[in-house]
Amino acid sequence: MSDARELLAVREIAHAFLLADRPSDVQQFALDRVTPILGAAFSLVMELGDDGELLRPVAQHEWPSKHRHWIGALRVRVGDGPSGVAVAERRLVEVADLFADASLGAWHEVAEELGFRSIIAAPMETADGPIGAIAFYFADATHVRDEQRALVRVVADQLAAATDKSRRTDALRRANAALAEANAQLERQAAVWNSAVRARDQIVHDVVSALLTLAAPGDTADASMRLAAVHALAVAARDYDVVTHDDFSAAAADVDPREPLLSAVATWRVRAPMVPIHVDEPTVLLPTIRGDLHWLSRLLELVVGLAVRSACIEGGTVNTGVRLGRGFIALQVGWRDASSDGGADQPLSVPSRILQEMPRRPAHDPFAGVRGAVTALDQPLATVLAGRLGGQMRVEQSASGSDDEGGWTLIFPVEADL
Repeated sequence: MSDARELLAVREIAHAFLLADRPSDVQQFALDRVTPILGAAFSLVMELGDDGELLRPVAQHEWPSKHRHWIGALRVRVGDGPSGVAVAERRLVEVADLFADASLGAWHEVAEELGFRSIIAAPMETADGPIGAIAFYFADATHVRDEQRALVRVVADQLAAATDKSRRTDALRRANAALAEANAQLERQAAVWNSAVRARDQIVHDVVSALLTLAAPGDTADASMRLAAVHALAVAARDYDVVTHDDFSAAAADVDPREPLLSAVATWRVRAPMVPIHVDEPTVLLPTIRGDLHWLSRLLELVVGLAVRSACIEGGTVNTGVRLGRGFIALQVGWRDASSDGGADQPLSVPSRILQEMPRRPAHDPFAGVRGAVTALDQPLATVLAGRLGGQMRVEQSASGSDDEGGWTLIFPVEADL
């Protein structure tokens, strides 16, 4: 064996260490280059498991083919056999003739089966301690020379460095990924917080604007009617504060979707008997909504109230209904002026004028009380409440964009076999 071959092998392994992405690449390359130089029949690299007690193979060179299928199941206990002793005692272990050593009698059968007689094993160590072992197996009794020992030690150190480098790189990569995810989570939370702050600022603005409108000088509305409108605004503001808090919780119960709708319709038929409210109630058995009956009733009361307020002109009507879809229940509330086209099936967009300010009406206006009972907070409150109850509220809009029709649809998921 020439020094040139050894030096060339060491240089090539060092080059592989610098370029390889995985320690297994360096391990395999080192075994393939060094095993023939040493004259060994085959070789093995084993790494120490997380338990610190068992070594498992991670790379091999020319392992006997008829036993290669079970190499993945091979485990060597630290302190047992030449490789286990090399790790336990952190030293180079040489066995010139396995069958001449009675203390290794337990390995004689394995040696006969695999076809080796001599072993040299070296620990792979880092600053934190041993992480594995490299072992070379010879078919005949072999006394290794000092050059061979030096080469095995150098290769073991190179493989330990490659493994340590890979582990530190992986740890750094995982830390960076965790940091990136934490930053992304903080950004998402900040966006949600900013959105909530903007929404609350808008609600405060709407409340103040509504109060100023109610208290505007020159308004001839009855004082009791003003007080009722302020009370309705305060109730809406209180409910909005409740449902937007993080600790908001709704009782879980099976609710017939018709129940909150009929309750809301009954409430508004008493409040606004001059506005016709039609209910398209299906006769088929409907699946239940999993939710809170109190808050579902409050939600439908808000939405029906928005429709009643919009229909508060001569001849205006409100239409409500329940529709069963594939995996969802749709509660529909729409309104229509007398001047609108009676042939349209779907309600049109809700005019923004009904949500922004209270129109000035004559003192004898019979609908003033109805309009005062519906506040500027009712639509944003209904939108948030629908989401907190597991549903979705959307404003229906037609292509014509007419201001004499409008409506809302509440969607709730249900379990139904259709």
